[in-house]
Amino acid sequence: MFAILDIEATGGKVGEESIIDIAIFRYDGQTTVDQFISLVNPMRKIDPFVQKLTNITDKMVLTAPKFHEIAKRIVEITEDCILVGHNVKFDYRMLRQEFKKLGYDYEKDWIDTFEFAQKLIPNMESYSLGKLTNALGIPITDRHRASGDARATLKLFQLLRDKDSEKIIQKKSGLRTEKKVKEKYQKLLENLPTKTGLFYFYNRLDDIIFIGRSSNIAYRVNRYFSSKNFESSKIKRYTKYITYEVTGSELLAEIKEVHEINLNQPFLNIKIIKSKTPYGLYFIPSKRSYHRLEIGKGRKAEPILTFARKETALEFLQKVTLEYNLCPKINLLQPSSASCFSYEMGQCKGACIRKENPKTYNERVEALVNRTNYPTETFILSDKGRKTGEHAFFFIDQGKFVGYGYYELHHQIKNRERIMKIVNPFDTNPTIELLIKKFIFLNKQEGIYSIEE
Repeated sequence: MFAILDIEATGGKVGEESIIDIAIFRYDGQTTVDQFISLVNPMRKIDPFVQKLTNITDKMVLTAPKFHEIAKRIVEITEDCILVGHNVKFDYRMLRQEFKKLGYDYEKDWIDTFEFAQKLIPNMESYSLGKLTNALGIPITDRHRASGDARATLKLFQLLRDKDSEKIIQKKSGLRTEKKVKEKYQKLLENLPTKTGLFYFYNRLDDIIFIGRSSNIAYRVNRYFSSKNFESSKIKRYTKYITYEVTGSELLAEIKEVHEINLNQPFLNIKIIKSKTPYGLYFIPSKRSYHRLEIGKGRKAEPILTFARKETALEFLQKVTLEYNLCPKINLLQPSSASCFSYEMGQCKGACIRKENPKTYNERVEALVNRTNYPTETFILSDKGRKTGEHAFFFIDQGKFVGYGYYELHHQIKNRERIMKIVNPFDTNPTIELLIKKFIFLNKQEGIYSIEE
């Protein structure tokens, strides 16, 4: 299965660009079975050169979804696919860069039609997509727009496969070298599931030396044993066997990971944790001026939410700043001596130049902050289970997380008496409470049920 891909970006320094236009065609070798095309709000200005080249303006992307809103769709449409693109290294780098901001490691094999065209159709005057497709009689519309370039790349890829009599492409010549686990570790990784949950690495003395979680246990463990970084080298050196627990729910996996690490104190986790203090979203109230939200770490004050990565925290703050019509300048997202860019685009109401009344501005900030609290004192939060028809649940009682469990029929969590029969009691802490609150916030309070006493 192939995913034909094209991306347009804002321009700028390498590593600082953002995607503004993306098109993906899922191709089974015979026909297109799915497609995804969208403009993307980059949350920054598009370089003038790019605007002229693509005809995509700042105004056009203003109401487009931001990358984190389409990330899941991209993962789904490219699942089990080899990425195909013309000069695909750029498109692949942009995808990995955007996913990295979300704390997700996106990795795929790829085929570059530019490179294969040079091998299979030699002596062409130019191998740029526009000139090459024109010379080959392949129609191309909307040049330098993701959808037009991706459609042309698909036609080119079909032609290259037809000309590939020696099966160069099928041999994956030119693909990213797949990271393979050495044979001596293969037995350790046998029978690991591709499901959501936790995994435990043990040493020869049966001590737990590392605990991790993933939405794909087998993939994540494989990465540890195929990587060459310092962390992985320690894991490979000391691990003698592996166990796992499927949770189904990513939230439950996060909660249990925190709990199990605190309980077992695995020495490899402790070393990593000490070097990775989480970033917090802090609420800075003001009595006479404008409330502020900002990202920081290691402060005495309690954050209202926490994030493992700075990029993820900033992405979240950018999202809610836009959603609540707050000022990026006040929230330290845009350095400016005058009005912020959002004010120019009609999103900020002028707090940056003291045009908006602080009272009305602060009411919106407080509404956002209140949304990071539990919606009520006692309720059930539902999430995915371990199998079809099953759901995980989290019991919040008197404002505290007290336990979790699984259910199949809603009447099982309808009242306190029934819940207490199936709930697994759990010791909470501030970190766990913040994980649940963030989950509720990001899911817009879906899956919340009141209970009968």
